Amino acid sequence: MVDGIGSQLLQRRQLYAGPMSKLRMLMISRMAKPEEVLIVEDENGNLVRETMKDNAVLVQYKVKILKMFETVFL
Repeated sequence: MVDGIGSQLLQRRQLYAGPMSKLRMLMISRMAKPEEVLIVEDENGNLVRETMKDNAVLVQYKVKILKMFETVFL
């Protein structure tokens, strides 16, 4: 009986492997981008990193990451 259940689980995993992979790629392609970092030159000629913080975009990104994780792994 244990072998029958294991076989059913393997078949189900193989059945959903293709669609889940496509769904994962679709979700990743539609995710919001994380904060951008710019490299600029300051008044002394030094290269400095400037971060462009957009809280709404970062929150959206985190929500989509959590949804993707739940869809793929749970």
